[in-house]
Amino acid sequence: MEMFVSMMFFMVLATLVLMLFIGFAVYFIPIIIAFVRKHNNFVPICLLNIFAGWTFLGWLASLLWALNSDVNKAQNDDDDDE
Repeated sequence: MEMFVSMMFFMVLATLVLMLFIGFAVYFIPIIIAFVRKHNNFVPICLLNIFAGWTFLGWLASLLWALNSDVNKAQNDDDDDE
């Protein structure tokens, strides 16, 4: 019985850690997108996401901002040449 309880505790703990990891990954999606796209407003997007992302509207605003077309095209063109 003791082994069953400790196995269940481990499974619950592992599930919580996995959910926390997935939650952080989803929370930082706007920052990741802005970084990969070399967005001109990368720092403001990061600040908005970090400080207002916990409100769904703040997270959605930073995601939409990261997805808009204000990217540095010269750097993106250089990446395509390689």
